[in-house]
Amino acid sequence: MRILLSALIILVFSSATYGQAKKRGQVKRKYRNTETVSRELPPVIIRGAVYDENYVPLPGAHVTIDGTSKGVNTNEDGEYLILGLVTGRARVRVSFIGYETHTADIILRAGQNEKNVMLQLDNVHLEPVLVNAQKREQQIMDVPTAIASVTDNMLEQSNITELSQLSEFVPGLYIREQGANRPTFVIRGLTSDEVSPSAQPRVSVYFNSVPINRASGASLELYEMERVEVLKGPQNTFFGRNAQAGALHYVSKMPTSDLYGSLTAGIGDYGHKEVSGFVNVPIFEDKLMIRAAGSYNMHDGYVENTFGGDLMGKETIAGRFSTRFRPAWNHRVDLVLNYQKDKSPGIAFMPADLPNTNGDIGIFSGVASHEQGKNLGTGKELFDATLNYRFYVNEQTYWTSITSYRKLDANARWDGDGTAAAAIDMAETSAASQFYQEIRGNFSNSRLTGVIGASYWQEKADQRYWFSTNEQHLANLMLASPPLPLVDANGQPNSIPVIPNYDPVLDTTFYIPLPTTHEEDNYSKAKNMAAEAFFDITYQLTRKFFVSAGVRGVYDRYKLSNEAAFVGGEASTLGSFTGNYPNVFFLPGERQEIKKNTLSLTWQGGLKYRFNEYGNVFANYARGRRPNVLQFTSTGEEEVLDAEILDNFELGVKGVYFDRIYLDVTGFYQLYKNFQTQAWVADPESGEFNLKFKDSGQATSYGAEANLRVAIIKQLDFFANYAWLKTAFDSTDVDGVAQEYSGNVFRMAPDHSFNVGLSARVNILPVMQLFVTPSYAWKSHIYFEDANSPGLEQDAYGILNINGGLAMSDPNIILSVWATNVLDEQFITSAGNTGSLFGAPTFVPGPPRMVGAKLTWNFSKKEKRRSRIFN
Repeated sequence: MRILLSALIILVFSSATYGQAKKRGQVKRKYRNTETVSRELPPVIIRGAVYDENYVPLPGAHVTIDGTSKGVNTNEDGEYLILGLVTGRARVRVSFIGYETHTADIILRAGQNEKNVMLQLDNVHLEPVLVNAQKREQQIMDVPTAIASVTDNMLEQSNITELSQLSEFVPGLYIREQGANRPTFVIRGLTSDEVSPSAQPRVSVYFNSVPINRASGASLELYEMERVEVLKGPQNTFFGRNAQAGALHYVSKMPTSDLYGSLTAGIGDYGHKEVSGFVNVPIFEDKLMIRAAGSYNMHDGYVENTFGGDLMGKETIAGRFSTRFRPAWNHRVDLVLNYQKDKSPGIAFMPADLPNTNGDIGIFSGVASHEQGKNLGTGKELFDATLNYRFYVNEQTYWTSITSYRKLDANARWDGDGTAAAAIDMAETSAASQFYQEIRGNFSNSRLTGVIGASYWQEKADQRYWFSTNEQHLANLMLASPPLPLVDANGQPNSIPVIPNYDPVLDTTFYIPLPTTHEEDNYSKAKNMAAEAFFDITYQLTRKFFVSAGVRGVYDRYKLSNEAAFVGGEASTLGSFTGNYPNVFFLPGERQEIKKNTLSLTWQGGLKYRFNEYGNVFANYARGRRPNVLQFTSTGEEEVLDAEILDNFELGVKGVYFDRIYLDVTGFYQLYKNFQTQAWVADPESGEFNLKFKDSGQATSYGAEANLRVAIIKQLDFFANYAWLKTAFDSTDVDGVAQEYSGNVFRMAPDHSFNVGLSARVNILPVMQLFVTPSYAWKSHIYFEDANSPGLEQDAYGILNINGGLAMSDPNIILSVWATNVLDEQFITSAGNTGSLFGAPTFVPGPPRMVGAKLTWNFSKKEKRRSRIFN
């Protein structure tokens, strides 16, 4: 290990020295023969740029020298540099998916040789897909791991505006959004929930290379996105300690040197309104550029509340300002300011067998009776600023510094019992501030390519759970076995004003009144810190074989404090039964604290065999780790769960066939230790009523994923994906003790899922085109709890979405009509929830069919710029 690190340091230092000498024209290399030292000659190198017919740089293009193992990918500016060549005739080969491969013979002379290449777009072509999964620009074909990228073109063609829609285009990914601030990311059956401000997720979420892992701030509007990358399996080496199950990376669009922009306005069902747009302005050509974008998106809720307002709606306003400054060829400074505010109505937690105040029963009745009316809602406000500085030593070797600050405030209030009764009225408020600094070096020299770096992350977070109840309603659930109905046949609350209490000494029965108002809260505060160092290298053994290895070391420090209090109304009578008097749920107590420091390593290694620039097979092993979970029970007991460990083995193949078909297939096998599962705990004997993590020991999963894209003819594309997944908790844990969930499957982990679709375009005039993109997504049976509780599940279902319309090139206008859930499929997105603590589970209905239309105007100083749809 020391030798390897020393070699890396020498390599980077040598590259830096070379870059500085190149600028002074002092680069020399000594050639030796068997007898004497010849005169000093400059090294043989070739450099240049690769661009398309419009002189737009093509980052990630393959540039190789035929007959040798020399080759690189172009950087983000389409530039390349190949060292260590010999004089004489050489053939340069440049390839990029969707473009015709270009070959050119060149006579290499001592010193610097230049070769710029323009690639011609194939008449029938696949869309090029660029990713930054290994911290450098690459085609998706070149990344030897399971990865998918939803590009800006796909977002536009399929009218993808929600994360749940986006997840349908990635096999093995499931995203659930309940309200504006609580998305659940699931990769290969592993969920990423958190119930403590010190808990870290399993799926690492990044925005422009900065971690944004706090769940309440991980849901971003999908406007002005260059792409969304999804990596599956442990990605700790590249994406930090939270990427145990995988990573999701939002990449926003950056300024360019053209003057252009766009404006979109739309309407639709449930009062849907949207307005979005951007403008890109070059201040000084190729030196200083800015880009400003904004979005407003809202619709009323699709569930009516008889107590006023509606539920399951949306209202989001967002804005982004980006600037790029290039004072010299080897310096680049990017600044991105991002703001988003969500203010949405509450979540419809619907009981399956209790009526609303209209007397209607059913999850899909479309009408709820949540007694707090318009007081219910979810929202968040976030702001982040990221400064990215890159210094190029040469085209393939550079240093990057990323500095970021992020601030987040979120809130939610919901009706936990889902009826007109005031039994469970709950709210959550949370806030977080985060600072992040990363310094990273990328290098590519001869056969060795890699990255080395370090980062520092600090977060201050707090969370407050507030609970209010009318105990005359709550008593129906707590004092009767089985629980009595909260409401009568007309949806009106059933009340128990008093409870009897027999005194054997006096031989008398007293009647104790139950209060109608009671409030309590539980407050947690955390200070989290992580210092990390990492490196990853890929070495080309032969022209065909590559070996890679990576390690990340992490020092974590967590501090969590907690306190609970009785904050309003009357003291709880029911608290005498739970042992939490004067509260019901949260036992009042003074502030207490847990601290935990850990030092850990995660690693990965892999092999790749490259058939050619358009095909390879790979095998990987990676160890993933989720940090320890610090938490307090509702009775104030502190708990520290062991770190969760995942060993992942995968084998995959990627290929482009006949220049029109892209296919990747990956199989995987995963072993878990100290599996941390989320569970609702209701234990009257201990007085604990809480949502918490439990250590469920060992588990196993395996499966396969496939992606297919076909360019059938010039204006007809086909896409599809499929995922097969088998998950199960083992019969015993690491100590041989029988597990509570033995044989159960993971929650939100369907055995089968697929998505198929078409993108079709027909020219009806030289400047007018019709287009349509239908897609159909299907999932098999889903449980919503690791306990696999009967009834808390969703049977197999499918969703059909369509986006289509008319595009004109002069003027550049697009009129589109979209429809989601065209078949009006009834399905649920959640089951159990807070009510399951008392045997009164609730369910959240998925969105019904919605239809809308929007008009987009693209404007540009250059007439040749055309919409992404019209091609």
